[in-house]
Amino acid sequence: MTIVLPPDVSQIIDILTANGHEAFIVGGCVRDSVMGVRPQDWDITTSALPGQVAEIFPRTFETGIKHGTITVLFDRQGYEITTYRIDGLYLDSRRPESVTYTTNIEEDLSRRDFTMNAIAYSPSRGFVDPFGGREDISKKLIRCVGNASCRFSEDALRMLRAVRFAGQLGFAVDAEALIAITEQRASLANISTERIREELIKLIIGPNVSAIVLLESTGLLPYVLAGHVYGGDLTHTISQLANCPRHAYLRLAIFLAYSGNEIGKILRDLRFDNKTIRDVSLYVNMLHINIPLCRYNIKKVLRQMPQVNGNEECPRQAPLVYFENLLTLQGVLAPDDAERLEAVRQESRDIQASKECYTLRDLAINGEDLAAASVPQGKAIGDKLEELLDVVMRDPAKNCKTLLKRYI
Repeated sequence: MTIVLPPDVSQIIDILTANGHEAFIVGGCVRDSVMGVRPQDWDITTSALPGQVAEIFPRTFETGIKHGTITVLFDRQGYEITTYRIDGLYLDSRRPESVTYTTNIEEDLSRRDFTMNAIAYSPSRGFVDPFGGREDISKKLIRCVGNASCRFSEDALRMLRAVRFAGQLGFAVDAEALIAITEQRASLANISTERIREELIKLIIGPNVSAIVLLESTGLLPYVLAGHVYGGDLTHTISQLANCPRHAYLRLAIFLAYSGNEIGKILRDLRFDNKTIRDVSLYVNMLHINIPLCRYNIKKVLRQMPQVNGNEECPRQAPLVYFENLLTLQGVLAPDDAERLEAVRQESRDIQASKECYTLRDLAINGEDLAAASVPQGKAIGDKLEELLDVVMRDPAKNCKTLLKRYI
């Protein structure tokens, strides 16, 4: 098998080789290529020292110089080039205390996490695969390089990465690795919440969500949830996730559907941003509300949806987007109700197309009009506006300033 490299990557390897150094693509891009998947990124490893790389290429940036990584700007595209290295001792289950450069590609590959990620390739030398990574890929097996306990003690996040790769690739995790994860799960507490959160999101939106059960069987789940106890039946949740669109907010809502009042705290403890906390909490808290096939009741639910979703060019679309997402989630939880939910969806779209009012923004009268009509300032104006909005939601024809003033 040969791997067809992008022209820029091929040229970089040729230039390094012409200057007397070895150079390979390595890691995920080799794994993906072996699997027949087009790589998103191309990582290059070389025997050249960082300083030598900087001398060879005119435009470089020290993006990870502590670990031997230089970013080369080549034809307006950045490529990370890392010197072969041997990692020193890991004392915090996160990163090596020191890095030693080497000229041996196999020594560099020996420090990597899984055999499928410990393969190098160059057009001239072909594959360097000392740990059987290609065979494990053919077996759809995630196996550690060398001793699993050692690999996980070096970087505890690798335990969660094993589960995440199982979900992304549809691979099984090697038995030795599963035992080591179970024994060392507590060391995941040494990893930053942000890194854990990103792995969790990748796992949840992956194509093979059945791998999530490994979080429970290995005891990782409480550490992934920042110490919170999972409130639902994970097997049941997995079946629902499989029927949910691969959208982070929606799948998070299904995953945390049984968290109840704890949902906001769980998301905050996982360091999600405010918008994610707001949106996922909204979906979870409204998952089980009944939405009758009635325009007025549909408008009442639309009224509760956020008025913006990042698309400021069409702010009126925001509530409908959230509303349709909610209907999608309700359909995942109650597939037998699909026909009625679709009817509700079509009714909401007709409300939108007819430009019927369900927000104060679209009400034909505002606070200044009420103040001019001698409605007392403060809470009374807000209450009166809500009252008028309710009138208009029941009868769209009354959304007329003259009629509403007469109503006042």
